[in-house]
Amino acid sequence: MLFDFSHVLYIIISFSVTAALAVLCRRLVKKQKEKDLVLKSAAVLTVVFHFSILYVTYLGTGQAKIDSSLLFPIYPCHIAMWLLVIVAFSKNKQSEVFACVAEFTFYLGIVGGIVGILFNEIYSGNPNLSDWNILKGLLSHSTLFFGCLYLLVGGYIKIRVKNTFSVLCGLLFLLLDGVIMIGIFRLAKLDPPNCMYLLENPVPSMSWFNTYMIGMAGLIVVFATTALVERIALPKEERWYTKIKQLKKQKDERTNERIF
Repeated sequence: MLFDFSHVLYIIISFSVTAALAVLCRRLVKKQKEKDLVLKSAAVLTVVFHFSILYVTYLGTGQAKIDSSLLFPIYPCHIAMWLLVIVAFSKNKQSEVFACVAEFTFYLGIVGGIVGILFNEIYSGNPNLSDWNILKGLLSHSTLFFGCLYLLVGGYIKIRVKNTFSVLCGLLFLLLDGVIMIGIFRLAKLDPPNCMYLLENPVPSMSWFNTYMIGMAGLIVVFATTALVERIALPKEERWYTKIKQLKKQKDERTNERIF
């Protein structure tokens, strides 16, 4: 059962530790190599927690069953986990491609981490933190949340309106992943999992709350939030609408130069 004493206690501890680590890293970790080490550690820990159930089960029983979620990127958090690894170990952290992937990873991991901690489906079915399969699921979401948060804390990304484009590209990638995964299972004549919630809504009782509606709502929230941040933090000449006006002006000037 969600939000029982053990769950609430875990939530408090998890977010408290995350906040404390973020503040400490912000104050103490200054060199880029040290920042990269923090990010890599969070990414690796997330993967280790995710796959640890195989070793724990095998060492405890002499055999281990491999679940489809360990073999395939079925849920958004799986994508966020691997994207965090890619971002953490990327050598060129100044490119536009890196910025796009890192920005999407930040938003996906933050949302996925929070949802995975607060509304963990496995915990709701078996609220027992002494079961490693349950605990590792929560721990992996906690490290995922911290790692993605550190993308902002460590200065790897900035909150800007252009993040909306990165999120749009990322959401399209999630849809593509879902279609491919479902297709692979059907080609293998296996019942496909609810990959990216394309086959069944996350909340079946709410028919309107589907993947597409969540995606559109997410884009609106990201745009509104980043536009507000720019309005508060940036001078007018650096805001998104000013840059669009400048680009339009430059385009018009080039057009006029070609005409004359």
